[in-house]
Amino acid sequence: MVKSRTRPKELLLDIFASLPQGQHISAQELRDRIIGQGGEVSLSTIYRALERLSEQGEIRSIMSARGQLWEAVSGEEHHDHLICTKCGLTIEFHDDLLSGFGQTVAERKGYIYQESRFDIFGFCKDCKANLDSNTVSQVLQSLDNVSTLLDEGKRVVDAGVRSLMSDKDRSVAASIERARKLLQQSVDECERALDALEEEI
Repeated sequence: MVKSRTRPKELLLDIFASLPQGQHISAQELRDRIIGQGGEVSLSTIYRALERLSEQGEIRSIMSARGQLWEAVSGEEHHDHLICTKCGLTIEFHDDLLSGFGQTVAERKGYIYQESRFDIFGFCKDCKANLDSNTVSQVLQSLDNVSTLLDEGKRVVDAGVRSLMSDKDRSVAASIERARKLLQQSVDECERALDALEEEI
Protein backbone atom coordinates (compact mmCIF):
# COMPACT_ATOMS: atom_id res chain seq x y z
CA MET A 1 0.00 0.00 0.00
CA VAL A 2 1.38 3.43 -0.97
CA LYS A 3 1.44 5.92 1.87
CA SER A 4 -0.69 8.94 1.11
CA ARG A 5 2.05 11.32 2.33
CA THR A 6 4.68 9.94 -0.05
CA ARG A 7 5.59 12.63 -2.57
CA PRO A 8 4.87 11.88 -6.24
CA LYS A 9 8.51 12.46 -7.11
CA GLU A 10 9.62 9.76 -4.67
CA LEU A 11 6.93 7.37 -5.91
CA LEU A 12 8.09 7.87 -9.47
CA LEU A 13 11.74 7.31 -8.56
CA ASP A 14 10.75 4.04 -6.85
CA ILE A 15 8.88 2.92 -9.96
CA PHE A 16 11.76 3.84 -12.27
CA ALA A 17 14.17 1.95 -10.00
CA SER A 18 11.98 -1.16 -10.29
CA LEU A 19 11.79 -1.11 -14.11
CA PRO A 20 13.96 -3.54 -16.06
CA GLN A 21 16.79 -1.84 -17.91
CA GLY A 22 15.63 -0.48 -21.25
CA GLN A 23 11.95 -0.30 -20.34
CA HIS A 24 10.20 2.97 -21.12
CA ILE A 25 6.96 4.05 -19.52
CA SER A 26 4.29 6.67 -20.17
CA ALA A 27 2.86 9.16 -17.68
CA GLN A 28 -0.48 7.31 -17.73
CA GLU A 29 1.25 3.98 -17.03
CA LEU A 30 3.07 5.59 -14.09
CA ARG A 31 -0.22 6.89 -12.72
CA ASP A 32 -1.83 3.46 -13.17
CA ARG A 33 0.98 1.84 -11.19
CA ILE A 34 0.62 4.28 -8.31
CA ILE A 35 -3.16 3.79 -8.22
CA GLY A 36 -2.61 0.02 -8.46
CA GLN A 37 -0.50 0.27 -5.30
CA GLY A 38 -3.32 2.06 -3.49
CA GLY A 39 -2.13 5.63 -4.05
CA GLU A 40 -4.04 8.62 -5.36
CA VAL A 41 -2.49 11.01 -7.82
CA SER A 42 -3.68 13.10 -10.78
CA LEU A 43 -2.11 12.93 -14.20
CA SER A 44 -1.18 16.61 -14.00
CA THR A 45 0.75 15.90 -10.77
CA ILE A 46 2.57 13.06 -12.54
CA TYR A 47 3.57 15.40 -15.38
CA ARG A 48 4.83 18.05 -12.97
CA ALA A 49 6.90 15.46 -11.10
CA LEU A 50 8.28 14.09 -14.37
CA GLU A 51 9.28 17.58 -15.45
CA ARG A 52 11.13 18.18 -12.16
CA LEU A 53 12.90 14.82 -12.37
CA SER A 54 13.88 15.55 -15.96
CA GLU A 55 15.28 18.97 -15.02
CA GLN A 56 17.31 17.28 -12.26
CA GLY A 57 18.73 14.76 -14.73
CA GLU A 58 17.10 11.75 -13.06
CA ILE A 59 14.99 10.77 -16.07
CA ARG A 60 14.67 11.63 -19.75
CA SER A 61 11.95 11.29 -22.33
CA ILE A 62 11.70 9.90 -25.82
CA MET A 63 8.92 10.18 -28.37
CA SER A 64 7.52 6.95 -29.76
CA ALA A 65 4.46 5.53 -31.49
CA ARG A 66 2.95 5.36 -27.99
CA GLY A 67 3.62 9.05 -27.39
CA GLN A 68 6.05 10.49 -24.87
CA LEU A 69 7.78 7.81 -22.82
CA TRP A 70 10.18 8.13 -19.92
CA GLU A 71 13.26 6.23 -18.78
CA ALA A 72 15.61 6.46 -15.83
CA VAL A 73 19.01 8.01 -16.37
CA SER A 74 21.55 5.64 -14.93
CA GLY A 75 25.30 5.77 -14.61
CA GLU A 76 25.56 3.42 -17.56
CA GLU A 77 27.01 4.23 -20.92
CA HIS A 78 25.08 6.72 -23.06
CA HIS A 79 22.64 5.12 -25.50
CA ASP A 80 20.42 6.03 -28.41
CA HIS A 81 17.12 4.51 -29.52
CA LEU A 82 15.65 2.68 -32.48
CA ILE A 83 11.88 3.25 -32.30
CA CYS A 84 9.29 1.40 -34.37
CA THR A 85 6.62 3.88 -35.45
CA LYS A 86 4.11 1.07 -35.91
CA CYS A 87 4.23 -1.00 -32.69
CA GLY A 88 6.37 1.25 -30.46
CA LEU A 89 9.16 -1.31 -29.91
CA THR A 90 12.15 0.65 -28.60
CA ILE A 91 15.66 -0.75 -28.74
CA GLU A 92 18.55 0.91 -26.94
CA PHE A 93 21.97 0.87 -28.57
CA HIS A 94 25.32 2.61 -28.34
CA ASP A 95 27.37 3.71 -31.34
CA ASP A 96 30.50 5.85 -30.99
CA LEU A 97 30.01 7.11 -34.53
CA LEU A 98 26.71 8.78 -33.58
CA SER A 99 28.16 10.32 -30.41
CA GLY A 100 31.09 11.64 -32.43
CA PHE A 101 28.72 13.03 -35.03
CA GLY A 102 26.76 14.96 -32.38
CA GLN A 103 29.95 16.47 -30.99
CA THR A 104 31.25 17.39 -34.45
CA VAL A 105 28.00 19.15 -35.42
CA ALA A 106 27.89 21.05 -32.12
CA GLU A 107 31.47 22.26 -32.50
CA ARG A 108 30.95 23.27 -36.14
CA LYS A 109 27.97 25.38 -35.07
CA GLY A 110 29.92 27.02 -32.24
CA TYR A 111 28.31 25.09 -29.37
CA ILE A 112 30.09 23.63 -26.39
CA TYR A 113 29.18 19.95 -26.65
CA GLN A 114 27.53 18.34 -23.63
CA GLU A 115 25.74 15.31 -24.99
CA SER A 116 23.70 14.11 -27.94
CA ARG A 117 20.89 11.66 -28.29
CA PHE A 118 19.51 10.11 -31.43
CA ASP A 119 16.04 8.63 -31.70
CA ILE A 120 15.89 6.76 -34.99
CA PHE A 121 12.38 6.05 -36.25
CA GLY A 122 11.36 3.30 -38.64
CA PHE A 123 9.72 -0.12 -38.81
CA CYS A 124 10.95 -3.08 -36.77
CA LYS A 125 11.51 -6.42 -38.53
CA ASP A 126 8.07 -7.80 -37.61
CA CYS A 127 6.17 -4.65 -38.63
CA LYS A 128 8.14 -4.45 -41.88
CA ALA A 129 7.14 -8.04 -42.66
CA ASN A 130 3.48 -7.19 -41.92
CA LEU A 131 3.78 -4.02 -44.00
CA ASP A 132 5.26 -6.00 -46.91
CA SER A 133 2.44 -8.53 -46.61
CA ASN A 134 -0.20 -5.76 -46.52
CA THR A 135 1.39 -4.08 -49.55
CA VAL A 136 1.32 -7.34 -51.50
CA SER A 137 -2.33 -7.84 -50.50
CA GLN A 138 -3.20 -4.34 -51.72
CA VAL A 139 -1.37 -4.93 -55.02
CA LEU A 140 -3.21 -8.24 -55.44
CA GLN A 141 -6.54 -6.51 -54.82
CA SER A 142 -5.71 -3.73 -57.30
CA LEU A 143 -4.64 -6.21 -59.96
CA ASP A 144 -7.76 -8.24 -59.35
CA ASN A 145 -9.85 -5.08 -59.83
CA VAL A 146 -7.97 -4.23 -63.04
CA SER A 147 -8.51 -7.77 -64.31
CA THR A 148 -12.26 -7.51 -63.62
CA LEU A 149 -12.49 -4.15 -65.41
CA LEU A 150 -10.54 -5.45 -68.38
CA ASP A 151 -12.82 -8.48 -68.61
CA GLU A 152 -15.84 -6.17 -68.66
CA GLY A 153 -14.17 -3.97 -71.31
CA LYS A 154 -13.48 -7.08 -73.40
CA ARG A 155 -17.14 -8.10 -73.24
CA VAL A 156 -18.23 -4.62 -74.38
CA VAL A 157 -15.73 -4.65 -77.27
CA ASP A 158 -16.79 -8.18 -78.29
CA ALA A 159 -20.44 -7.04 -78.43
CA GLY A 160 -19.38 -4.07 -80.57
CA VAL A 161 -17.44 -6.28 -82.95
CA ARG A 162 -20.41 -8.62 -83.42
CA SER A 163 -22.69 -5.65 -84.07
CA LEU A 164 -20.35 -4.08 -86.62
CA MET A 165 -19.66 -7.37 -88.37
CA SER A 166 -23.34 -7.70 -89.08
CA ASP A 167 -23.31 -4.16 -90.57
CA LYS A 168 -20.42 -5.12 -92.86
CA ASP A 169 -18.23 -2.16 -91.70
CA ARG A 170 -14.93 -4.05 -91.94
CA SER A 171 -12.42 -1.21 -91.16
CA VAL A 172 -14.07 -0.26 -87.86
CA ALA A 173 -14.52 -3.91 -87.02
CA ALA A 174 -10.79 -4.53 -87.63
CA SER A 175 -9.84 -1.68 -85.26
CA ILE A 176 -12.17 -2.96 -82.58
CA GLU A 177 -10.85 -6.50 -83.04
CA ARG A 178 -7.30 -5.16 -82.52
CA ALA A 179 -8.46 -3.38 -79.34
CA ARG A 180 -10.12 -6.61 -78.19
CA LYS A 181 -6.86 -8.53 -78.64
CA LEU A 182 -4.94 -5.87 -76.69
CA LEU A 183 -7.49 -6.05 -73.89
CA GLN A 184 -7.14 -9.84 -73.85
CA GLN A 185 -3.34 -9.51 -73.60
CA SER A 186 -3.80 -7.08 -70.69
CA VAL A 187 -6.11 -9.53 -68.92
CA ASP A 188 -3.61 -12.35 -69.46
CA GLU A 189 -0.77 -10.19 -68.12
CA CYS A 190 -2.79 -9.26 -65.01
CA GLU A 191 -3.56 -12.92 -64.38
CA ARG A 192 0.14 -13.81 -64.66
CA ALA A 193 1.00 -11.03 -62.18
CA LEU A 194 -1.70 -12.22 -59.77
CA ASP A 195 -0.43 -15.81 -59.98
CA ALA A 196 3.17 -14.69 -59.35
CA LEU A 197 2.19 -12.55 -56.33
CA GLU A 198 0.02 -15.29 -54.86
CA GLU A 199 3.00 -17.65 -54.99
CA GLU A 200 5.05 -15.15 -52.95
CA ILE A 201 2.60 -14.94 -50.03
